[in-house]
Amino acid sequence: MLCSGRMWWMVGPVVGMFLGVGDSVVNQVPVMLGEFGTASAERGNWSQAAEFAGLILDAGWAWAATAVLAGWWVSRRVRPAVGMLRGALAGGLALGFATTSYYGADVLFHGGAWWGVEPRLWLIAGVVLGPPLGVVGAAIGLPGRAGVVAALVVPAGAALQMAVLPPRTAGLMAEPVRWSVWIAAAVATVLVAGRSLSRSAVASPVEAGRDRLGG
Repeated sequence: MLCSGRMWWMVGPVVGMFLGVGDSVVNQVPVMLGEFGTASAERGNWSQAAEFAGLILDAGWAWAATAVLAGWWVSRRVRPAVGMLRGALAGGLALGFATTSYYGADVLFHGGAWWGVEPRLWLIAGVVLGPPLGVVGAAIGLPGRAGVVAALVVPAGAALQMAVLPPRTAGLMAEPVRWSVWIAAAVATVLVAGRSLSRSAVASPVEAGRDRLGG
């Protein structure tokens, strides 16, 4: 597996390339189907599905989640200090490769120059923000409040973006995307809270037994 042995460093590039290429491809589906100039309400099901996926993959929280995922993936089954270092590298590589593969795929679709101002700005942002997001992913495995807070970063970020910067488009998928993200964030929060409570319930009897033995 990529997350173990000497190949762990490949997780960031692989995850990032999946995001970047996938985001670029779904944005081109209406063009491929000859529906680019057609009103959103009159497009076919494939274009509607692509618009739904594109609104999610274009969102900042989804890119942040990719770096968090990469950091969590490479930090499993290693010591916390090592996991944090791996997470930082994986997060930076994930967003760096996501940016380069996204704009690279766009060049294949549209032609033109790749190394413009916009790709450079996003690449710098990815290199700067990717490592701390990767560390957040690595921190998910920590016990106690630190792990809970780290696990809530992506759901909270997704909910915040839907509240402050919802999808701004005349397409039919904006509202379904907004509600889907809200529901997914709520479900993720409940799952994290439930996991935290179950861990606390298991830890309490163990600690009580230790106290009795110590007494």
